[in-house]
Amino acid sequence: MRQLGLKEYLIPESLEKAVGILDEYPGNIEIIAGGTDVFVDEHPELDAMLDITKLGLDHISLKEGMLLIGSCTTYHDIIKSPVIKENFRALWDASNVLADMTVRNIATVGGNICSAVPSGDAIPPMLACGAQFVLASKEGERTVRAEDFFVGPRKTVLNKNELIKEFKVVLPKERFSSAFEKVARNSVDLANANVAAFVSCAADKSIGDIRIALGAVAPTVVRAKKAEKLMLGRRPDEELLNKLCAAIPETISPITNIRSTKEYRTEVTGVLVKRAVLRAYESAAL
Repeated sequence: MRQLGLKEYLIPESLEKAVGILDEYPGNIEIIAGGTDVFVDEHPELDAMLDITKLGLDHISLKEGMLLIGSCTTYHDIIKSPVIKENFRALWDASNVLADMTVRNIATVGGNICSAVPSGDAIPPMLACGAQFVLASKEGERTVRAEDFFVGPRKTVLNKNELIKEFKVVLPKERFSSAFEKVARNSVDLANANVAAFVSCAADKSIGDIRIALGAVAPTVVRAKKAEKLMLGRRPDEELLNKLCAAIPETISPITNIRSTKEYRTEVTGVLVKRAVLRAYESAAL
């Protein structure tokens, strides 16, 4: 433990100690890993920071059809991983366009997820690929589906005494792939809109399952469930993809802000959906 003025900076070396601190600390405490989100905001009420970089939560592994990603895995680690590129292409795509190289070297997947901003690039891939979040506390672990984790802008179901241990993605037995698309003002900016799509194919190359997640166009990242139903059991063609795009506006509620207008976000989201679905399908159908 080291003191920063009247503040404490705590660096536990085990998950057990970390969740114990979260449960018992009497003041306001913030979890930190890469720090790219924490350090850009003011925290006048903060009493302590809990550094979780020594807990061994930076792993990527594939076990019995399950992809496991530790919450402290950096985006640089994601980009370097052939396991991610092959099995979780949407997250690999998103990592390559998230901020710039200096940020990707230190920013963690868990930190980006916990920030819960609707434009977060890692969030649509998690929803589209059906990820599960393993949350740890002194009482033990619980698992939450990605689409149940976010309840509003910068709001999640994570309790004050919990941290994200890892992310789990069950890999289908049939052929599958995923893709991510993003539009921003420049290559390192937050998304004006982003989209992730997951597609699995039946033996006849029709779509067996599909999930589409839309970011930066609603208070939280949302699934385009009505649009997904249009694609089930079919092979994408231009007419079907146009119907898919036409079904997107009723799913979203974009706003106008300094980065973009709601009209542009509505229009471009349909284009991104078409691109992401087609890319994911073509890869899965090979």
